[in-house]
Amino acid sequence: MPTVIINDVAYEARLGERLLNIARRNGAHIGFVCDGNGICQTCQCRVLAGAGQLSPPSEAERIWMPERRLAEGHRLACQAALRGPGPVELITKAEELRRQTLDVVAPPRDADRRDYLEPLLDNLVRMSVDQLARYPWNVLATVGRVGVGRFLFPWRDVERWAEDGALVARRMVAGPPRAAALPSPTDPREEAVIEAARSLRRARAAARRSS
Repeated sequence: MPTVIINDVAYEARLGERLLNIARRNGAHIGFVCDGNGICQTCQCRVLAGAGQLSPPSEAERIWMPERRLAEGHRLACQAALRGPGPVELITKAEELRRQTLDVVAPPRDADRRDYLEPLLDNLVRMSVDQLARYPWNVLATVGRVGVGRFLFPWRDVERWAEDGALVARRMVAGPPRAAALPSPTDPREEAVIEAARSLRRARAAARRSS
């Protein structure tokens, strides 16, 4: 099976599978607010190797990112699908920012904190400038693509969002895992979050039936 390396950990994948699905299935640290609609931009990642094994940039990616950024390997994991045998290596934007922040908070011994602060600020500024430079056309184009309702309320499956969020949290606490799916969360607090999400989903379904 093809191999996708996400944040230095190798995972087995299937042809045609989107990078976001691979990451979420394995609890890799990645953003996924809009459930794969290409709206929130939190699943941005940077492909380090194997870019030719992925599908071409989609309309959603071109709306938000300039050609320069795409050429540098930046993709939306919810849009990029595995088209070749791999391997593909990438780092998610969420993980890259986490590592850069930790370097600033706790730099190596005898290191100057300012040497790590500059790359972090540069990363944040580049992301913001790229999106603001295309405003408001990127927003208008996205609304035209997905509709006003989906743009304002991008969540499609709150229960899965909660479960995947808990899985990522466990993975972050436990450290780098083996390349295999983790069992379902067992922490009482995680179970409470998931159960609340399930209750909300049932209430929304009941409201739709009664309307």
